[in-house]
Amino acid sequence: MGTTLIKKMLCKKRVLIVLDDVNNDDQLKALCGNHEWFGRGSRILITTRDERLLKILGVEDHKIYNMKEMNDSESLELFSWHAFKQRFPKRDCVEFSRRIVSYSGGLPLALEVLGSYLFDREALIWDSVLEKLQQIPNDKIHEKLKISYEGLSDQTEKDIFLDVCCFFIGKDKSYATQILNGCGLNADIGIIRLVERSLIKVGKKNKLDMHDLLRDMGRHIIREHSPEDPEKRSRLWSHDDVLDVLRNCTGTIAIKGLALNMSANN
Repeated sequence: MGTTLIKKMLCKKRVLIVLDDVNNDDQLKALCGNHEWFGRGSRILITTRDERLLKILGVEDHKIYNMKEMNDSESLELFSWHAFKQRFPKRDCVEFSRRIVSYSGGLPLALEVLGSYLFDREALIWDSVLEKLQQIPNDKIHEKLKISYEGLSDQTEKDIFLDVCCFFIGKDKSYATQILNGCGLNADIGIIRLVERSLIKVGKKNKLDMHDLLRDMGRHIIREHSPEDPEKRSRLWSHDDVLDVLRNCTGTIAIKGLALNMSANN
């Protein structure tokens, strides 16, 4: 009934429609099935984490815009408004603010959350806050980013995402695909789906990459399963954790993969 009503009421009207955070093609079909539903000159703006949905709707490539991260100057200003209630950081906090901006990687959500968290706190604790963030992501940021992970269609895609987080950032896409296929993960289509979902990128020279906060979120998901006992986690990437498990012979069947830079060891 709703679909019929939309077509009947709007077919001769010039309208502006905004569909925010679309994650299912059924939503698009129900709300804007085709251009004939609306009058000439109408405009439809769609935001989504999944570029594939726009392709299904028939959106042309030149009408798709990939949101860019904020640059350093914009990031510093946004952080300052939330942390200091002014456009620029306080003089004795400039260097730390730049470190926060670097950690946030141009993500507005992270800058706002961290700025608000640090507002009116003593400068002495700021170093410890950043050190903690690099080990344990902020809960608010983590939960927001985790929505994209939980929206993946099956466990195979989730496994590929977690493996890239731990082992394949900066590695050649073909190299990673070969290994993941050897684990039965159908990585050819899996990596394409993760790129479409904006969870990973294929950068210069065919190298896999992702936003640092997405990487930290994925690693935190693994760490959550066993915060105190590395041998009970599915993947090990930390130098110290891997050496601890190997030296003490505490490996378990829970471990699916580990990475150790042998050139960095004695």
